[in-house]
Amino acid sequence: MADEHEPRPRLVTLERPKHHYVLLTMDDGRMLGLTDDGDLALFDEAGDHVVWDRTSGGVTHVATGKEVATAVDDGICTLRVGSGKVDVEVRHGPEKLPSEYLRHLRREGWVCLNSILPAETVDRLERVACTGRHEHLEQDTSMPKICQDAAVGRAIAEPVSLWVLRAYLQSRDIHLGHPPGFNVLPPETLARAGRRWHSDIPYTRSSSPQPVFPRPGPPKACNRNTFVSDFTYLNGATMFKPGSHLLDSGPPDEWNAALQNGELPYSGPEATVLEAPSGSMILYDARTWHRAGYNRSEHKRGMMATNYETPDVVPKRDTRPACRRLHQTPVYQELNAREQRDVTDLLMKVPDVLPA
Repeated sequence: MADEHEPRPRLVTLERPKHHYVLLTMDDGRMLGLTDDGDLALFDEAGDHVVWDRTSGGVTHVATGKEVATAVDDGICTLRVGSGKVDVEVRHGPEKLPSEYLRHLRREGWVCLNSILPAETVDRLERVACTGRHEHLEQDTSMPKICQDAAVGRAIAEPVSLWVLRAYLQSRDIHLGHPPGFNVLPPETLARAGRRWHSDIPYTRSSSPQPVFPRPGPPKACNRNTFVSDFTYLNGATMFKPGSHLLDSGPPDEWNAALQNGELPYSGPEATVLEAPSGSMILYDARTWHRAGYNRSEHKRGMMATNYETPDVVPKRDTRPACRRLHQTPVYQELNAREQRDVTDLLMKVPDVLPA
């Protein structure tokens, strides 16, 4: 199946960034930012207003350039907010401003938040996925993945990507279309699911009772692939057709015709493969044509798949049982208050029945 002479897609290769901005975060998950009046305040949402850069004398607000003098001691700094002082932790942040990610997603139908997750979270996701240093292990199928490690909840509620998704879908009350799952591709393997070129629910039929939405109009769903492993063309990174979210049709039959004789589906220059480091997230409109890649490497390739939907979309699978079980585990207590709220909303705020 792995033919070295097959047509090649266009490769977009992102190196791990040498510089990241920072988020100034309270123990409860709220983030320090600036109001429209330029005052320091605490926020639950991670738009441009909460993104900072480290300087020799303290921190600088990236969007406005406002400098705030403060000493950073062991990753903690103390700042005056309103009439009192707060201690905030300087945490790993995005490579770019959230508004930049949003503009790219609207224009291209996809965007990559390069290395958005810190290394500790990626390592814990690797343990759940049984990839990387843990690939000799087998995944635990006795309980939902979100109940196995707090890193799963932290990833689905990562604040910058969540702000971009809510802004793109034009609703704060978005929900997950299924419980978070891990797509682990062994060597010399084409994924069982998603091997054909396709779009996703609610633009295609599935096991969900949700009727198919017409492709034109505002977006109804956006997928997010979290790279647990480095993603490369060699190890089966997902293929996309950039701009296809704006087309009034799904992929043509000829792009999948090769499956009839055991070969790979279309993988020529009209397709794009994004190569990016572990800890990155790619967000893409569910209308985008895409398919799984083929893992030609010697190691497992891991990815956590989630999709985020507007309030009028019925999930493919009910996410509420997984959330109720999560609330009964010590894993839930490891999440901060903001993460607990966001995870619970994403899993529990789902429609019971089809919209009238």
